[in-house]
Amino acid sequence: MFSSTTRQHIILRSSDMTCDEFGAVFSRMFGNRYADTPPPPKDIIIGGVYGRHDGVSFRRMHYRGDFSVAFPEPFDEITFVLPTAGKILFSHRTESVGVARTGLAIDKAELCSMRFIDNHAQHGLSVSRAALTERLATLLGRPVTQRLRFEPVVALDSPAFQGIRALIDLATGAEFDLLLNAGTLMPSRLRDMLVDAVLDAWPHNFTQALRRPEPSIAPRHVRLAIDYLQAHPGDPVSGAELARLSNVSLRALQDGFRRFAGMSIVAYQRRVRLEHAHEILARSGAPSVTDVALRLGFSNVGRFSQYFQQAYGVSPAALRKGLRL
Repeated sequence: MFSSTTRQHIILRSSDMTCDEFGAVFSRMFGNRYADTPPPPKDIIIGGVYGRHDGVSFRRMHYRGDFSVAFPEPFDEITFVLPTAGKILFSHRTESVGVARTGLAIDKAELCSMRFIDNHAQHGLSVSRAALTERLATLLGRPVTQRLRFEPVVALDSPAFQGIRALIDLATGAEFDLLLNAGTLMPSRLRDMLVDAVLDAWPHNFTQALRRPEPSIAPRHVRLAIDYLQAHPGDPVSGAELARLSNVSLRALQDGFRRFAGMSIVAYQRRVRLEHAHEILARSGAPSVTDVALRLGFSNVGRFSQYFQQAYGVSPAALRKGLRL
């Protein structure tokens, strides 16, 4: 076993260590994320490569022996498993079984335990929900106002999943250590590549939105309403008032927003307000979360915080403090 000599120490390599040895090195490098879980049997052997950087982990691992890991506290991340041998069993609201050629996407916030069976081996990724949501919002060019949900079970024969596996092979290969050591930007670039890979290849409820071509140029009445909402994000303007400003009927304006903005007038107005809130709270010396919410037309600060968290994967208070969840 050895760890790479990168500045950030993000790679752990194991040539068949006991679970105690692996756990000790893992905790020294990444912190003891599993401190509250019962330890596996001492005769379990763990081998492979594990890396972690800024909310994203990647791995190419094998486990000799059967054992379980319980999760007393939920993790706010999604784990993507591409099994290559044996089985892995996740217990949450239902049971999910991963075997060769069957991949799993598991929301760890709903996970109770996992079990490794029949000398399981896998390629895998785990990504914080905050990192996935923030990147998705960037790719879409708008806040994400619904919870991101991935297809829980997929067939791994598709070239898209073979691409994810190839990227993990690259990230865990010994040759890649040289690139990780070459500069401080490489770990972040690798992280971004892994996040983009799952958002692009693994089906989820925003897949069609990511692949949808740009809509046609909006007609003048829709453009007038959009320009007004952008210029007056805090105004308590109704759809009927926007229709009068745009010189069309409310129904015509509603149809225009659905066709050219892909959402209702209310949803678009909320998106504009959230974008302005994000811009304000990201600045140094930003006003309080309550002040920003009220200024932008959110009368319920708790509801504003919920919308903001869903849209950007980080709470408004954490963003204001310069933190990431």
